[in-house]
Amino acid sequence: MKLELAEPARRQAAEIEGWWAENRPAAPSLFAQEFRDTLEFIRTSPEVGIGWPTSRHPDLRRVLMPRTKHHLYFRVDVPRQVVQVLAVWGAPRGSGPKL
Repeated sequence: MKLELAEPARRQAAEIEGWWAENRPAAPSLFAQEFRDTLEFIRTSPEVGIGWPTSRHPDLRRVLMPRTKHHLYFRVDVPRQVVQVLAVWGAPRGSGPKL
C-alpha cells in the first residue's frame, strides 16, 4: 500500500521530532526512528492497531509507538490502496486530537 501523511500529521511529527531532539539528549533521534518504523509497519500491515472511530472517520485506527508514547491515527482507503495518517499525538496528553 501507499502511504499519505495529512498536513496536520506532518506538522505534528515535525514539531515532536524537534522537541525530542532538543529535550532528549540520551536519544535525540528516537522519535524520528520510531516514527519511520511505525509508518512502514502500518503501510505493510494496515490492519494493525485498534479501531478508534469518530463520526467523521468511522474507519479510523490508531497504533501506539511504545518507546516514545505517541499514537499514529490513520485510516485505510482500500479502493485507492492508501494508508492515510491523519495525526500524530502524545498518548500521555489524556485526550486525542480533533479529527
